[in-house]
This record gives sequence, C-alpha cells and structure tokens, in this order.
Amino acid sequence: MSLFRFELRKLLLNRRTLLLLACLFALYSVVGLTSTIFLIGGNDSYRAYEDLAASWEGPFDSEKAVEAEKVYQEVSARYGTDARMISRSVKDQPEIILAVNYHAYTERVEEYWNGTPPESAEEPYGVALLQGKIAGLERQGKQDSSDYRELSAALERLEELGEPEFANILLWENLFNNWGEHMMQFLLFVPLTFVIAPVFAVERSSGMDNLILSSRNGRRKIVTAKLLSALAASTAVTTLYLAATFLFGFLPHGSFHGWDSAIQSIPAYARSMFPWRVWQLAVAGAAWLVFTSVVYSLMICLISSRMKSQTGTAGVSLAILFVNVGLAAMGDTVTQRLGALVDFGLANVTLMKEVFGGYKGFDVFGAYVSYPVMAVFVLAAIAIAVAFGTYLGQKSRTVV
Repeated sequence: MSLFRFELRKLLLNRRTLLLLACLFALYSVVGLTSTIFLIGGNDSYRAYEDLAASWEGPFDSEKAVEAEKVYQEVSARYGTDARMISRSVKDQPEIILAVNYHAYTERVEEYWNGTPPESAEEPYGVALLQGKIAGLERQGKQDSSDYRELSAALERLEELGEPEFANILLWENLFNNWGEHMMQFLLFVPLTFVIAPVFAVERSSGMDNLILSSRNGRRKIVTAKLLSALAASTAVTTLYLAATFLFGFLPHGSFHGWDSAIQSIPAYARSMFPWRVWQLAVAGAAWLVFTSVVYSLMICLISSRMKSQTGTAGVSLAILFVNVGLAAMGDTVTQRLGALVDFGLANVTLMKEVFGGYKGFDVFGAYVSYPVMAVFVLAAIAIAVAFGTYLGQKSRTVV
C-alpha cells in the first residue's frame, strides 16, 4: 500500500498535476455553465419553458404537432432549419423553443412508425421498415439467418418500448451532449493522456527503471503499484469532469425536471433499445466514462513502458485514440470493410451516445449480442492484454 501511495504521489499528487487538475476543473465548470446558459438563457426563460412544456408533455398530440409545425416553418425561414441554431437564436423566447422541440419530436414519432429511408446507410429502424425487411426474409426462407434474428430482436424491442413521448429534458439533453460527443474526448481524454504518460516513461528515459525494478520491492509489486496509480488517476480526472459538468450544467437553473422521463424522449437516444429512464442513463453514462478511461489509461501504461519519452507516449496514445475518426471519414465503403475497427475504436466506443443510443448488434456463434455487451467484452479483453503486456515488458528491464 505504501508503494501505491508513493506512485500515486509521483503521478497525480504533485504540484504540477494538481495545478493541471485545478485548471481542468475551472475549464469543465465553464463548459457546463456556458453550455447551459447559451441553451436557453436565464432562469426566467427556463422557468417559462418548464411551465409551457408541462402541458405539452406526454403522448403524441396531432393538434400540438400542427401548431408546432406552423411556428417552425415561420422561424426556419428566418434562422434556417437547424433546430439547435434556432433555439440559440431565440433563447429568450421559450414558446418558440418549445414549438421547435415538439416539431423535432413529431419527426421522431414518424420515424418510429415508418423508419429510415430504404436507401439510408444507417441501421434499419422503424416498425414498418423492420416488418417489411422481416417479411422479405421470410419469403426467401431465411428465418435462420443472422439478419433475420437481428431484425426480429430489434422489432420486438421497439414494440415493447412503444411510441416515444414528449418530455422536458432540455438540460439533460445538454448534459448528455457534454458527456457523449467528440468534444468530451478533447476535454477529458486528451488531458488524461498527459497525466498518465509519465507513469513509466520518466524512469525509462533516465535508465532508473533498471535499478528500481531490481530493488527489494520486486518487479511485480512495482508494476502493480504503477498500474493501480494510473487507474486511480484516470478515475479521479474522469470524476472531476463528470462532477463539474453535471453541477455547473444544472446550477444556473436549479432544476432536474425530466429526470424520470424515458431516454427515448432525448433526440440523440430516440433509437435506443434500452428501457431506461433519464437518471438511469446518467448513471450508466458516468460509469461508462470511468470504465473506458480506465481501459485507455492501461493502454497508455503499456505504451509508456515501451518508450523513453513522455511526448512520444502521448503522441502514440492520441493516435490510437483518434485513428478510427480518420477511418470513419473515408466513407461507407471503408467503414463496412473495417466495421469492427471503427465500432470498437476508442473514438467511438468511449462515446455513450454511440454505445447506448442505438440498437446495433453482432452475431456471435449464432447468438445475437448487443453492441454495449460486446463493447464490455472487447474492452475488458484489451485491458487484460495490455496489463499482461506491461508486466511482461518490464521483465526484460530487470537487472539480474
């Protein structure tokens, strides 16, 4: 335990890193605060929105949809068709924001029943579309195919969830944007890279690792202490990000309204197949960020143990983090051929929106396994492999 505390002080509890953490907390607080304020403005505007939304919450209402469509057409002619841009332009007019949000909700209801266009490159979604694809496979006698099992499972879950309802989840939507978009990786994972990078590289660059690993503490105890200190540091930095964005995201308006709504009421999670409430998604999302940051930190430890430079360690780690962003940008032809690399690349699998926002699955020995379950197995396997590789790599550094 004393060895672990010593390694933790070297990695996290030193003046330079503590100053960095203080700066990060300030940055994360500003991100949470400004993203909320820019979303709808002051307390009065949000209170007015809450009061108006209270009478609009619930199942789809065709009369409200017509009213919202009329308002949307008027404002879109002035501000464009991007809903977020409209909301930011009229953040002091909650009645317009409500109409724009209900218009977007109407489109999600339409998509629930009729689905995505047949030519869409996205995963098939929607009751009618899934029923049509399943019927087509049945006519071809492919009831035993993996496609049939996947589509049937998706349709069954979609019908169980039912038509999405409208809810006032404005601030929760903003929080999940902070937690589940690519900007989070720059705000959280990039600083985390520089915090963890020195764990082995500092001693390796000076040659001191040969002596330290050969000391009376032994290679195994020292490497274990370093890995545990890296895990503790990654958990601390991630918790700092989650706490600051959560606290200062809700602080301006002091409301948790919508915490018990279905997650399908949030646009980015409208296609999710999880029967969760918003608060459950918040817990799962926070746990997922902690878990993925731990796995990423173990990968940095392996790289750090093989390199003599902190800068080199950080560069290689960041390249691994963002490599599948480049792969995804090459278009559908490349992503279809390298599907697993894109799906389980860190730039995708660390995003809670990608993991919990859809219903992608994989055929594993004839069984349908959902993306989140596969992601846990894949990341756990990577974590075990890199930890073992770190131990193994330090064996050659020991002076006999």
